[in-house]
Amino acid sequence: MQILVDKNDLIISYALIGGFENGIEINEDKIPINFVENFKPNYFLYKDGEIKVNTNYEEKIEQYPKNIDLPTSDEALRRMFSSMQVQIVQGNKMVIQLTQQNAKLSQQIVNLSQEIEALKGGNSDETTIS
Repeated sequence: MQILVDKNDLIISYALIGGFENGIEINEDKIPINFVENFKPNYFLYKDGEIKVNTNYEEKIEQYPKNIDLPTSDEALRRMFSSMQVQIVQGNKMVIQLTQQNAKLSQQIVNLSQEIEALKGGNSDETTIS
């Protein structure tokens, strides 16, 4: 197994197969029995060649915004829908422009390839040496 530690010796990740750049190889006999089941980033630390539980570990509880302002009126929803339609039309125009540019570039590549072959002096019976 390999572990990845941060500058504070806290284990931030581990790999049972493969490894990490700058990872630390750990022998199986040095791994706590409950390591894989209880692993959380920063829950364990690697100190003096041993994996130990971080006594200063505090579980972070992610907070999500409670109030999300969504339009509730029919008029606001219509404005949003209209705005999204405009964005779709603009996106489609951009796709068409990029497709046209791509076609022009492809044609230029074909023309350049033909000019290169003409400059080499190649012919269809392949008797010319380049």
